[in-house]
Amino acid sequence: MNEASLSPNHVFIRAILICTICALFGSVSVQPVKADAAPPPDPTVGGVGPYQPQKTNVQMMSETVFIDVPQSPSNIQEPKQIKVKASFTMRNQGQMEERMQVIFPLTRLGYGEQSLYEVEISSFGVKVDGQHVTTSEITTPPEVGDYAEVRWVAFEVTFPVQQDITLQVEYEMLNEYGKYGEGFTGIAYILETGAGWFGNILSAEISLRLPYPVVEEAIKSANPGYLIAGNEMRWNLTDFEPIREDNLEVKVIHADYWTSILDLRSKVKQNPNDAVAWASLGDKYFDLINRREGYIFEVDRHFTELGIEARQQAVKLSPESSDAHYKLAEILWLSNPSVINKFRMGGESTAPEPSLDDPAIQEILQEMQSARFLGSTNDLPYFNKVFPNVIVSTNGIITVTPTQTLAAFATSTTLPTVTPTVIALPSSTPVTFPIETSSSVNLGNLVLIALGLIIVGGIYFYSRKTKLRF
Repeated sequence: MNEASLSPNHVFIRAILICTICALFGSVSVQPVKADAAPPPDPTVGGVGPYQPQKTNVQMMSETVFIDVPQSPSNIQEPKQIKVKASFTMRNQGQMEERMQVIFPLTRLGYGEQSLYEVEISSFGVKVDGQHVTTSEITTPPEVGDYAEVRWVAFEVTFPVQQDITLQVEYEMLNEYGKYGEGFTGIAYILETGAGWFGNILSAEISLRLPYPVVEEAIKSANPGYLIAGNEMRWNLTDFEPIREDNLEVKVIHADYWTSILDLRSKVKQNPNDAVAWASLGDKYFDLINRREGYIFEVDRHFTELGIEARQQAVKLSPESSDAHYKLAEILWLSNPSVINKFRMGGESTAPEPSLDDPAIQEILQEMQSARFLGSTNDLPYFNKVFPNVIVSTNGIITVTPTQTLAAFATSTTLPTVTPTVIALPSSTPVTFPIETSSSVNLGNLVLIALGLIIVGGIYFYSRKTKLRF
């Protein structure tokens, strides 16, 4: 059918479908993954559907997984690998010997899993009852709603009746979080593929070793039920059949970030008047606020409060520093609830719009006045989108439209601990300027109107030509 003959409703519905599909692809999360061994795909499914395991009487009696996160710089191009060792004890509970091609995922399984799963088949080492075996690679179709095939490493195993067979797998994963400098290391282990075996998994022990002593403060997120022992987090599971929601996902502060935070904490404790150390500590805390490409994903309240305190101390110790004033304004701005809700990724915002009458916003603008007066040219993220007609000039003057009013700046602060010290400005009262209409503005409007008329005319003549009804 010629697209020109479609009705407006058909065109509109097609546009909605295209936008919906794009939105679904854009929602794929970013988490590194590792996974259990699984039975081979059901041969009756073939290439017409996503992975479904072959029926088997082989049961996973136990599994032991050890994940080792090495210490490596956070800003190198090729981060050091996370090493994984997994051992599975399998038993054929049936009445006949089974010989099959056991598979292990090289890429994510389905929609919503990790798209940055970077594993080369050459990194795998596989043993069956202590003997190395050769491997091959197979693929299965993508899950519904996904677009990429799933790649697996495969190896032949024979399972005699009522006899334990041990499978051992070793491989390496790239630390993608450290690679992209987000201040975190992401680790995951997929348990769901173990559900393809007969019955329940009787026991599973998962150990995650970090390059520093584990403390709750350094754990961004993790599956519940873990125990901490030195540098390790441990999970013990018994008699379970895993589903996708059981997959292990852990996010911890990257080793270099955490080490530098501890070092800076030690410096400011030994010398509370070290303005440089306080400023650096504030920057480290600020890096742990989760932001990317014009959105605020979330704000860690604990590190945000610590960051505000550190940057307040930097302003107090260096009131003549434009950078100190700007950075204090920056963290106050990005942690303001109304700003967070306006630019957060996903969900509907019920918080009020940022307002110039808000004392917290006034405090931010006061810090920006100080920064401008001292020579800073930095702009607050998203500020021009929130207040397009408000300008903080190099003279510390705020300009607003006649329809907006700016209350006098608050002289006190409601911040957690320390009141920032602000040097005296030429004028502490914001100046209001009317916005004059210029010829360039009128010209721009005329151009827009002309373009609009041209577009309307084009649509009219096109509709007449194709006999499209409106």
